[in-house]
Amino acid sequence: MKACYLDESGHCGIKFNPNQPVQVMAGVIMDFYGLFKTQKEQNIIMDELKKIGIPLSELKSADIYRGRNAWSKVPPKTRQKILLLILEWSESRGCKFIVSPINSEEFFNKKSAGCKIANYMGSPYEISALHTILALQREHQNQKKNKGKTVVIFDEQKKHDESLLKILGDDLSFTDGFTGHTVPPRAKIKPPRLGEIIDVPFFSKSHLSPAIQLADIVAFIVNRYLLLTVFGKPESYAGELKVIEGFYELIGKQRIRNSSLYPKSKDDLTLLLKELQPTGWSYKNWKV
Repeated sequence: MKACYLDESGHCGIKFNPNQPVQVMAGVIMDFYGLFKTQKEQNIIMDELKKIGIPLSELKSADIYRGRNAWSKVPPKTRQKILLLILEWSESRGCKFIVSPINSEEFFNKKSAGCKIANYMGSPYEISALHTILALQREHQNQKKNKGKTVVIFDEQKKHDESLLKILGDDLSFTDGFTGHTVPPRAKIKPPRLGEIIDVPFFSKSHLSPAIQLADIVAFIVNRYLLLTVFGKPESYAGELKVIEGFYELIGKQRIRNSSLYPKSKDDLTLLLKELQPTGWSYKNWKV
């Protein structure tokens, strides 16, 4: 059995915000059998941080990176070392990452142009959340020695939580091309479309889940990398891109297969997701 914890960075809501041109949904996939040991070890990391004067209730990526709140007196080099330590730790624990970046302006342009799927989804949040769930289904349904299904836990997002659950509870036949779901002609019982996912997604407050905090760090780094490269945002300090690239490359080494996120099928949903990738970036090539 597995668990996938998800969070996003670059949230723009239900209309385009030029200050948030890309939204990134990121997930951390862990083996359930080692989950409690993983959480215990991550709590030990947080205890070590407290020893150096950082009383944390939440390991928030933007605060660490920008030196805000509890991190305001921690030198930049130290904060960078802590982020590196956390990512290296996740690699040693065998964590896998799933990442879905959505070009927000392109999403809303398609919505305005009458794209049925974009209008049904409502915002970049819903389509990226659905994308990650479908990718998990593809990733695990194709594993010959997959030892159990996956529990999916998102960081709480109130209204988005409700709309995502509604989408998942309605007709998902438009996702069949993406997942490759078929029903045998003589089947007495129809196989579920999301047979690798346990029940419906759950939602948790990030400060209660160290694993969601790790997903937040992954989403933030990928978002920042895309802002600095694809979207041409200026560095906030000299050499920032080089620093971010180091973190970004570590994340890339742990990402799941490209075919799970962007299959070769030509259905409407798959084609839309490919069109919503940031221009000049691809999950397969990873680096811009």
